[in-house]
Amino acid sequence: MTVIAVTGLLSAEKIHDYYIKSQLDPQVELDRAYKKMAAVTSYKYSLLSTFTVEQRKEVISEVVGEKQDGNTHIKGEMVNTPVDIYYIDRTIYNYDSFARKWLVIPSSTSNSEELLISELNPLSNFRLKQVSTVEKLGFEVIDGTECLLVKCKPSVENQLLETMWKDFEYRIWIDFRKGLIKQAQLNAVNKKMTTTRLNVRVMFSDLNGKIKIKAPDTTVKN
Repeated sequence: MTVIAVTGLLSAEKIHDYYIKSQLDPQVELDRAYKKMAAVTSYKYSLLSTFTVEQRKEVISEVVGEKQDGNTHIKGEMVNTPVDIYYIDRTIYNYDSFARKWLVIPSSTSNSEELLISELNPLSNFRLKQVSTVEKLGFEVIDGTECLLVKCKPSVENQLLETMWKDFEYRIWIDFRKGLIKQAQLNAVNKKMTTTRLNVRVMFSDLNGKIKIKAPDTTVKN
């Protein structure tokens, strides 16, 4: 193949790529991504949530996690305290780093999101009740994947968030080729203290990957 032919082929691919991206409707892509994420059975994620109080940032939680069907495992820090938590088959396994042992707590719920710990179910932070306008901001590369970046200011379907926060603004990075969410971020203002803002950022990986989560050996001290 000649240099001219190769150059022409590359140019054609760029033109096609530009055309595909120019035709993306942010509302349609967001709806598609939410539907596909709801069907994902396993994934890994990292979550960072912070408060900003009059320009002073405080970390609420910084964890990495993995989900496999109804089972979840997270590890990191919450409110400056180390955490290592499993939620498996209606049972919570919480590692007490001070006593150096696992605490086993039966739960009455079969769903981790009902525990009201957003770190155990990061998608619960991004349930949108009503979205008036979705704005296309452009394209960014997240973890090696080119993503469509959209912004919206919806009402939310999360009782905990609705109780304390208002003026929600979401930014969603969508892998538009697969129709999945790679990264999501929310900002909100405290209802009682308007100088206090919430920021939650989640990055997803290994969507529908082979993830196996087993309960820890509670007889072993770390």
